[in-house]
Amino acid sequence: MKNFDFFIGIDWSGSRAFTTKSISVALAPQGKGAPQLLSGLRSRTAIADLLSTLVQMDKRFLVGIDANFGYASHVGEKHFGRGYTYWDQWKTVDDHSEDESNYYAEGFWSHKKFQDSFWHGGMKPDWFKADDLRRATESQCIQDGYGHPESPFKICYTKQVGKGGLAAQRLAYDLKNKWHNKIAIWPFAENDACDKATLVMTEIYPRQFLMRCGHGTKKVKTAEQLNDILPYFNAAPVTENETISDHDTDALVSAAGLRYLCGMKKSIPRQLSHPEGMTADARRCEGWIFGVGDQGGAP
Repeated sequence: MKNFDFFIGIDWSGSRAFTTKSISVALAPQGKGAPQLLSGLRSRTAIADLLSTLVQMDKRFLVGIDANFGYASHVGEKHFGRGYTYWDQWKTVDDHSEDESNYYAEGFWSHKKFQDSFWHGGMKPDWFKADDLRRATESQCIQDGYGHPESPFKICYTKQVGKGGLAAQRLAYDLKNKWHNKIAIWPFAENDACDKATLVMTEIYPRQFLMRCGHGTKKVKTAEQLNDILPYFNAAPVTENETISDHDTDALVSAAGLRYLCGMKKSIPRQLSHPEGMTADARRCEGWIFGVGDQGGAP
């Protein structure tokens, strides 16, 4: 896959609120400069507007969003039919939520056909067994030592990753319908489609980058803590003040981390575009966390 001119990290949210401080966006240009926060982007609609602007430029952008664009295929088959694809899932999610603004997707997860597959609140249901509900990329992430991603089927309490993932699927569906071949969502798009696209969007897991640099599972809450980490990613320090949030630092670390992984050659390392452990289901419907599976090289 051809390399990129700019790298964007997005800390995402499935919140019902139109604007939320849980959403944060950072950009890192190719090179070794400091990643930069992009201010005023605190809604999913604002993110869509930003990406629609970038896709029309003559530069290449890699955009990482902290959200899943698919979920475990054996559950997906119950929802969307045997042999379904990511597009079938996105369309169904959007069709059931089309009356909701800002890419909110309650119409999908609350529908009687799908609601029993999600943990809505209260005590953990007996059927909710994380090991059985993991996608291949989540299992590979754990094996690589990059952390334990939350389940996409959890839509309750503070870590509502399921809501965020479904909102991201609506976003991807909308942008692909608007911009067609100018935008590609990896790994569903083949490498030649990614090479022709102006903007390639993918799933990220910010904790992966913190684990890579030895920071561990603790949140990064100040510019000083962030600047202790950035040298690992060959990035200059930021000049942000010490009141930046952990959502901001997740976005900043992710932008720098994506740039670091992709390197400065004309093409990104093959183990990123062809990671170890990636299954046919991952490319067809489950999706993949960018960077996971890079330790073993290409299959």
